[in-house]
Amino acid sequence: MNKMVATDTTFTAEEIEEIRAKCAGVMDAEGYTQADVARLAGVAYGTFTGWFKGTYAGNNSKVAGEVHIWLSGITEKKQASSRIPRVPEYVETPSTIEFMSALQYAHVLPEIAIIAGGAGISKTTACEQYARTNRNVWLATMDPSSKGTHGMLLELAEILGITEKSPTKLSKAIVRRVDGTNGLIIIDEAQHLTTEALDQARSIYDRARGTVGLVLVGNETVYAQLEGNGRKAGFAQLFSRIGVRCTQSIPRAEDMCALIAAWGITEKEEIRYLKAIARKPGALRGMTKCLQLASLLANGEGAPRSIKHIKMAWEKHSSSAA
Repeated sequence: MNKMVATDTTFTAEEIEEIRAKCAGVMDAEGYTQADVARLAGVAYGTFTGWFKGTYAGNNSKVAGEVHIWLSGITEKKQASSRIPRVPEYVETPSTIEFMSALQYAHVLPEIAIIAGGAGISKTTACEQYARTNRNVWLATMDPSSKGTHGMLLELAEILGITEKSPTKLSKAIVRRVDGTNGLIIIDEAQHLTTEALDQARSIYDRARGTVGLVLVGNETVYAQLEGNGRKAGFAQLFSRIGVRCTQSIPRAEDMCALIAAWGITEKEEIRYLKAIARKPGALRGMTKCLQLASLLANGEGAPRSIKHIKMAWEKHSSSAA
């Protein structure tokens, strides 16, 4: 069947049946239910189920058109995804080695550790890798909506698979879940947490009776917050329990070299340009996004990636970030 514009095309009975068959194939392959497809295709559930069974008394061609648009979108998305270069999942660098050591320290002893630093220096990447490769490690990411005590507890409960709904029982449920596991709780983006939420995290660590470690990960403000308030009553118990403080503002030159090498880049001009990008706000993350876009631009031209594509990509990326 040739590609058609569904909204202004009248489908024959044979074409409608072909769309049904293709839809059924995608549902089997992707595990979609009829309700899923109805929602994704923008068709009322009752209308779609009747059309899919072949019993719909209304305009079957119109419904087929909506489903055809959805199916075409899936194909285009897969084609676009196949052209996007894969980012190395984890690249070991001097900085990630240090971050992993802090995580291991907090996990094994167990202790409380702080990992703080600028954006894009692979803090989260290291935490994700550690969680992937170790048992009983739970990584919870905070945001402005979870900055308070209850919001933080809800995030932890979700990661831990706890279904307790009562706000007054959440903390105890979390403690029961981690107690005796010899595990590790990692709280990423911890700079969002309030004083009370940070103290609640410390309380969970204390009540687990030395059987779970705690790592607070965030930008430099989380460390400044703890360091500046460490002698105050609200922070004293937490500050005094911190065993390792790992802080770093910018990526190291060796970090840049390791990541550039992982992308298979050897041209000196490209290396110099990418290192300059990595020294800007966004650091290694900005450099990675630039390389992704540069590779996509090169693929679009059917040419090998070059300094031209990297410069074009950085111009587009920096403009969008501005």
